[in-house]
Amino acid sequence: MKKVVMLCLLAASMSTALAQTALKINGQTISAAEQKELMELLAKEKGIKGQEAQLTMARQILSEEKIIGQAAWRQKLERDPLVKRKIAESKSRIYREALVNSYLSKHPVTDQELSAAYEALKRQHDPNEVQIRYILVDSEKEAKDLLYLIEIGEKMDKLAKEKSLDKASAADGGLLPFTAVSKFNIPGFANAVKGLKKGQLYKQPIKSQHGYQIFRLEDSRVVPMPPLDQIKTQVQATAVQQKSTAYLNSLFRGAKIEQASSEKRKAKTVLPARK
Repeated sequence: MKKVVMLCLLAASMSTALAQTALKINGQTISAAEQKELMELLAKEKGIKGQEAQLTMARQILSEEKIIGQAAWRQKLERDPLVKRKIAESKSRIYREALVNSYLSKHPVTDQELSAAYEALKRQHDPNEVQIRYILVDSEKEAKDLLYLIEIGEKMDKLAKEKSLDKASAADGGLLPFTAVSKFNIPGFANAVKGLKKGQLYKQPIKSQHGYQIFRLEDSRVVPMPPLDQIKTQVQATAVQQKSTAYLNSLFRGAKIEQASSEKRKAKTVLPARK
């Protein structure tokens, strides 16, 4: 038993010592501190357990970063305008996320803001949902021909499978799931569907950005807005997004932007003092 304990302690001490060893990649040093910092991040963010597993992954990541960085430096890629732009965009995206996360940790969404977000969603909610069967074609003439065929007894689902350009719905005979009327981004659709009864075919083709479509109202229903406790996760996400956007907009509004004077000497970038 003592021998097993001693072996475990020896392995742990060797692993600890290994984690305190710097590495050199083509002459460039990866310090023990860099490795330790990444190991802690891997444990916290990725859930990597065990010091040896953390160390192996940390060294692999850091080594690859060094090797790629060295190769890019040899090819002077840091001077490439496109590379510089992409690096700047990546940094901005990372800083944006970190700024927002820091702000939200200090200013979490309040119950009042959550209620306000819910009320805003409630005002946007369209309770009127319809289920339609439709066929999409290229021309108005073809759409009118299909209307005639349906009126004399042809099965609409059969025609949808054969003729509709919307292959996803065609496979189901042109049938669409229940959808709020306001979500159909088709001019004139809302007014057209309001005048139909269940099972009634609309007698004129409707033009959309994808072509001409004919449709029949299969069913309709009224779906009230769910109470807050049923969709709290969704409302919370909306409130967080709204608060994040408001915070970033406050930064943009508060920035002093002015035309720089044209001087021959290179202007220096002055950063605001740290608080």
